[in-house]
Amino acid sequence: MTDFYFYCLEGIRHILDPQGLDHLLFIISFCLPYGLRGRKKELVGLITAFTVGHSISLILAAGGWVSVDTETVELLIPLSILLSCGGNFIFLTKRTDPGQRRQFIYPILLAFGLLHGLGFSNYLRAMLFSDESIVLPVLGFNVGIEAAQLVVVGMLLLLFKIFLPASDLRRRQVLGSLNGLLVFGVLWVVFG
Repeated sequence: MTDFYFYCLEGIRHILDPQGLDHLLFIISFCLPYGLRGRKKELVGLITAFTVGHSISLILAAGGWVSVDTETVELLIPLSILLSCGGNFIFLTKRTDPGQRRQFIYPILLAFGLLHGLGFSNYLRAMLFSDESIVLPVLGFNVGIEAAQLVVVGMLLLLFKIFLPASDLRRRQVLGSLNGLLVFGVLWVVFG
């Protein structure tokens, strides 16, 4: 079980590491609108959908069943942040029905989870011994990722509640934050 805890801690580090900022920014980008509404269960479901996609691609890539071009994945990850921010910006400014959004958000987050998992697969594969099973490392790693994501999102929602109690102010702050993440994503894509 020591290996499980090791990989679990690696998953936590992956989320909190400044070099893994892409993952954290993506999570924040799709969670920001939920700071406006009280849909915490739905948010946990979305985070889990992302982690499931992340787990699938890690298993496939670390097991050698899928080969990816690292440069392409590294370009697509900031694009996923741009798409998430852009989609949420449209969702918030047009004030669309959350039910409409719910129809497609889970598959999108699952797909983005697949992409983000591919971005980390080379690192995980390098950590594995040649005869080591991938099941326990991937399970531990993703449990750590899920736990860290939930803590980060919980802190984000708590900060919203404490510092932005008025819904109109909160809405403007979320839109401003999405704009900031959009600019950061564009710079990341352009300058890599």
